[in-house]
Amino acid sequence: MTRFTSQLLLCFVIFTIVSVGIATVYIKNIYSYDIDQFKVHSTIIADDVWAVNPAGANPYLQLAIEVNSYKYLSVTHLGGEPFTHLTSPPLHRFEQILLNLKLIWTKKISADIIFNNQKIGIIEGEKYVKAIYPLTNIMIFLLLIMITIVFFIYLYSNRKYLEQQISERTRNLQESERRFHDLVNLLPEMVWEADYSGKIIYANQIAVHRLGLSERQGQPVNWIGFVIPGLQQQAARYFEASLRGDDSGLKEFHFVCGEGTEFPVLLRSSPILQGQITIGTRFIAIDISDRHALEEQLRRAQKMKAIGLMAGGVAHDLNNILSGVINYPELMLLDLPGNSPLRRPLQAIRKSGMQAAEVVSDLLTVARGVAAVKVVIDPRSLIREYLDSPEFLQLTAFNPHISVKTKFSTDIHPISCSPIHVKKCLMNLVTNASEAIKGKGTITIAASNRFITVEPNDDAPMAAGEYAVITVKDNGPGIQAKDLKHIFEPFYTKKTMGRSGTGLGLAVVWNTMKDHDGAVTVVNDKNGTTFELHFPRSHGQQTLQKQSVDLSSYRGSGQTILVVDDEQQQRNIAVEILTNLGYRVSAVASGEEAVSRVLETPFDLIILDMIMGAGMNGRETYEKIIAIHPGQKAIISSGFSRDTEVKATQRLGAGGFISKPFTIEQLAKIVFNGLHATVPSPHIP
Repeated sequence: MTRFTSQLLLCFVIFTIVSVGIATVYIKNIYSYDIDQFKVHSTIIADDVWAVNPAGANPYLQLAIEVNSYKYLSVTHLGGEPFTHLTSPPLHRFEQILLNLKLIWTKKISADIIFNNQKIGIIEGEKYVKAIYPLTNIMIFLLLIMITIVFFIYLYSNRKYLEQQISERTRNLQESERRFHDLVNLLPEMVWEADYSGKIIYANQIAVHRLGLSERQGQPVNWIGFVIPGLQQQAARYFEASLRGDDSGLKEFHFVCGEGTEFPVLLRSSPILQGQITIGTRFIAIDISDRHALEEQLRRAQKMKAIGLMAGGVAHDLNNILSGVINYPELMLLDLPGNSPLRRPLQAIRKSGMQAAEVVSDLLTVARGVAAVKVVIDPRSLIREYLDSPEFLQLTAFNPHISVKTKFSTDIHPISCSPIHVKKCLMNLVTNASEAIKGKGTITIAASNRFITVEPNDDAPMAAGEYAVITVKDNGPGIQAKDLKHIFEPFYTKKTMGRSGTGLGLAVVWNTMKDHDGAVTVVNDKNGTTFELHFPRSHGQQTLQKQSVDLSSYRGSGQTILVVDDEQQQRNIAVEILTNLGYRVSAVASGEEAVSRVLETPFDLIILDMIMGAGMNGRETYEKIIAIHPGQKAIISSGFSRDTEVKATQRLGAGGFISKPFTIEQLAKIVFNGLHATVPSPHIP
């Protein structure tokens, strides 16, 4: 090949030299030809110039411009008086590009006009030199010649190589059967052939391995024997149809492997013909265990969705009911003296309502219909807040034999999250860990940074990027394999339902992480269980913590407020609370009534229920109201928010969002902010 390369280089050098030589000679000759041609033009038009007859000379000069590619031709008398001046039309777009690239250029030519041996004028012009066209044809012709020469040189130089190739291909044809068997052995599917009676006469390596045929060498094995007993008759009918030449397509069967494990396969067969006689059947079996696993995952996802929708509807109704349980005790406590014996039972009622509201909040999280404000925060501060919470202190008091350790890396990425929901996830994970430990044990809560380059697994897909990871690890006995795939399902629990859990804890964790564009992963072995919460890194400014303010700071001064809610109890509660806070309050039961009331009387603020019965919802009501009073201040209230509707209403100009059931303090704050803020107020959970 080195010799061929040198010959190829020599041909290229020769081609270059010849090309340059031809181009030089051609351009030189064309220059000489152009001067001679110009003299011919001067001779032809001499009579017309002498007779001062431009009409006679112009047709010829116009023809010369077109034929000889002149840019212009100008004729003047000997005294300098113009005779005629003609120009060519603009070049075509392609030729204009060639002109810009200097592949077409211009040159000026002039010649004396002689009549009766006397100079009577001068013809001048500028010609487009389009040598690129003939030179290109010459170069192509030379290139074809060179390619032909190189081809013959290549054939001559590689004669032995071609003879070797022919010999090798001959050997390849002789080894085609062996190659076929090798290819079949590389397939991930099982392939085998059976004779007319069903006995296996050939099997690829994976079929030998999966069916345990290596252990039965020398023994006749019928392939139907590997089908589970309940499907063997169906397999026999399928085999008979294949022998007859009937195409039964793909059929699903369950096989038993050599180790005794059952697995599903899709079976396809075709008859083996010897001439016109069928002597057996060829099979290919595709293991569809992974497909069954994916179908099971889909069924689980559909079940989660159905439970979530049910939970969301129930939670919405419960939130409306719990408003009375929470708010009426609050209102009564405002009027009771500090030493009243009724304060304690009323506080207990309120506390029970708040605890019930937390369960409802879990239902909303499972339904993924809860709207929550997100702030940028250091995940370590969330962990510290949870460790200082009454829930954690109560947990450690009940489990003194369990120690809780923290392990924080430095410079943890900030995350954008709903603090209340993340702390709820921590509480659920730590509670589960403490209940999993039998006797003395340790729970470790860690925070670290991690860079994900690929999706870690199918159950918790994550995009590549930077993450802050919160880890909760225990050294208990671990989760049983049969339970592991169900742990994130709502209401699935190994505890006594209603006594030590609701079955929502890990479902809340899973849905919260989905709402935060993150993922939860679990690693389980005999040394314990590790849950990891992956939060995408936030590049925003960390949110400053707000200082608590006395409720008196949020009292009104007679501002008018319209409450729009389809629930009578909700209207009564809101009216009574806001009246006690110093506002003048009106209430209506529908969006249509609200629009009519606004037409009659302007209001400083409107509190809109997002989801109402028949008629307009909160967004539609607000659209009608701002058409009447542009810039009308409003806040949104709902027991179960639809994110798209809430966001659409806030884009129209509505301020904050408050979730039902709410406390007096929460309502006071959001109403005060809604009245005094010039921008939409934040959501108060």
